Amino acid sequence: MMELQRGQKISVQTVCRSWTLEVELRHEGPLTVDVSCFGLDGAGRLSDERYFLFYNQRRTPDGAMVLAEGPSAGTARFQIDLAALPDQIQRLSFTAAVDGSRTLRELTRGSIRLLARGEEAVRYAYTGGEFQGERAIVAGELYRKNGDWKFSAVGRGFNGGLRALVESFGGVVADPAPPPPPPSRPAPAPPRQGHAGGAAPSVGEILRALPPRVCARMEDLARRSQGDLEFLAPLYKSAFGALARFPQAAERELSAVLCADASGSMFDFYRSGHVQQIFDKLFALSSALTDRGDMDCWAFAAKSRQLDPVTLDNIRDYTFAQSGGYERWMSMLNYQYNNEPEAMRDVMMIYGGQHRPVLVLFLTDGRLQSDWEIEEILVKTSRFPVFWQFIGFYGEEYGVLNHLEEIDGRHTRNAAFLKLEEYDAFSDSRFYEDLLTHVSAWLQELKEKQML
Repeated sequence: MMELQRGQKISVQTVCRSWTLEVELRHEGPLTVDVSCFGLDGAGRLSDERYFLFYNQRRTPDGAMVLAEGPSAGTARFQIDLAALPDQIQRLSFTAAVDGSRTLRELTRGSIRLLARGEEAVRYAYTGGEFQGERAIVAGELYRKNGDWKFSAVGRGFNGGLRALVESFGGVVADPAPPPPPPSRPAPAPPRQGHAGGAAPSVGEILRALPPRVCARMEDLARRSQGDLEFLAPLYKSAFGALARFPQAAERELSAVLCADASGSMFDFYRSGHVQQIFDKLFALSSALTDRGDMDCWAFAAKSRQLDPVTLDNIRDYTFAQSGGYERWMSMLNYQYNNEPEAMRDVMMIYGGQHRPVLVLFLTDGRLQSDWEIEEILVKTSRFPVFWQFIGFYGEEYGVLNHLEEIDGRHTRNAAFLKLEEYDAFSDSRFYEDLLTHVSAWLQELKEKQML
């Protein structure tokens, strides 16, 4: 067995005598480590996403690489046939990353090994003491050179975690397996009785309370919510009914932008259709607030990205099918952790310069990346006509979102938080009224401070 030091390189054939081998990564310590292998082209780019192996994609289409569990806890093995790899795959980069705010410094020990016929041939070992704030490492690489395959003990850390790795290799991750057919749309929850707003207003009462242009908007949507869109009709009625109770919010058009958590902890909520239900409700609210007819949509995990707008043509199964569906979102955005501050900054880059008020509907299940960064962003954006409506979805560890009223230094009270832990107990009317209560007060503040 050969023990390598960082930076050392050897020919694979000198130690394995075969192009068929195993690469094992092992990590010990009080944290979970996720391993990946990036199959890179001659330029060091992930040009074919099928050759990126990780938790959610464990086999290349040609079977040349397979990710399997190792023989003990904290180990994983890549079974590799170098001769079967296509010519464009010139380098295999083996990486490890930790989640959230944890760092590799917490590792007791780690190693990458080459095994031939089950026997250890090469080892490169490292410990947590070699790192500071790094959250990911390229442990080692196999690469082609002059018709030979070589192995390099790399040991290069990345402060940005897996996100930094992905960006360094081209900024893309693997396509997920095709999503299963969307489940049947969940039946609407029974209305919760006795909410603060009292009995739902009649259509006549709504028409008398709202400006003519808003009434015309309601009548148009009522006509269009037929056939496959019939499920939207009661949502529209509830949304306009709630809007009739808050004339301040109906005085001018208010653009709504949805920014949805697509980290791994949200997977079951997407799969069950619960997130789709929230999309339905929020799209109906957006339709009540503006004549645009669509709603801008973003998804975020470690990264954020603007998706296709939500429209009447795609709302029915948006989370399952649009922009590749939620599994695709999670994959391309690095589902392993959520980075709310980056998503907020990206949203402000697009909407911060607009002169009309913007309502950002920010859906998350908690475990926030950075309380102090969120607080800083809320202070800086309080001089813009942007309202942050955070919606907690069956989550925990909401941090600063539980204390938004305590944030000092804001020019306007530009944020609110609504928990949906009792999701099934919320009637549509109550849901909309809870949202509009805060928005209406904020709009009044903008008016008083001449920001509209």
